Amino acid sequence: MIKKKNSLLNTYFFTGLLLLTFLGTIKTSLAQENLSGKEFELTAFEIMEKVSAQMKYPEGLNKIQLTLTDQAARTVVYKGTLYQKKDDSLFMFDSMRAGRVLKLLFNNSGLDIYAYLVHERRFFHKRAGDRFESVLDSGFYYADLSNSPFLENFTPRINGTENKNGKNLLRVENIPLDRGKYSRLNVLVDPGDEYKVRRIDFFDTSGVLLKSLEVTFADMPVKTAEAKNTAVNHAVKWDMIDMSRGTIATLEFLLADQTARLDKSLFQRENIEK
Repeated sequence: MIKKKNSLLNTYFFTGLLLLTFLGTIKTSLAQENLSGKEFELTAFEIMEKVSAQMKYPEGLNKIQLTLTDQAARTVVYKGTLYQKKDDSLFMFDSMRAGRVLKLLFNNSGLDIYAYLVHERRFFHKRAGDRFESVLDSGFYYADLSNSPFLENFTPRINGTENKNGKNLLRVENIPLDRGKYSRLNVLVDPGDEYKVRRIDFFDTSGVLLKSLEVTFADMPVKTAEAKNTAVNHAVKWDMIDMSRGTIATLEFLLADQTARLDKSLFQRENIEK
């Protein structure tokens, strides 16, 4: 009886959290300001260049973690490794129960996406609509993790401001060049803090809010050749709140080792099944 009661409380709490996030987004969206005639230090294109740089994966070997939370507040945790070298990324996700479950390769800044389901021994080249499939049943789509520069996929414009926790955030609307599953992305940045991205709202093709990505910056441990251990301020926590499914997926960047030697063979599609 106690377990059932706790489960119900968790469900109510989680549903309430999603509802508050959704209502908060609607409220701030209604509080738009008329920006005609106003000038900003940066253009929409310059802001999105900054956002891309802020969210770019750290070079080297990265320790990461993906946590999935459902409506009943049940969690599934995947430990992971991210190998990053220039425009290529290789994710490896491990389950505590099943070991390695997924290898995910992005080449050419996410232009080419390859997925290998380890236990099923199935290889996929994600194209077109496949790019908007869920990664490990999370709120992240393959396209969301491609780390492709925004300006290669979207046309931005400044279209308003929103107040969040007492801060006036600038809203940059991004219209996709290839619509896919999104009609637009609203990117909220803080002009008072180096235009750091705070939230990204994803809207479906009907213009309905599909999901929101909350971005948290903090110091992340980094090992470099010059200094054994240092700290770099980075977007270390990505909370993807999926309104359509009532789930939260949290991707965390725990540390980066830039001294690791990453052979180019790591990022070749023919080696992903090995």
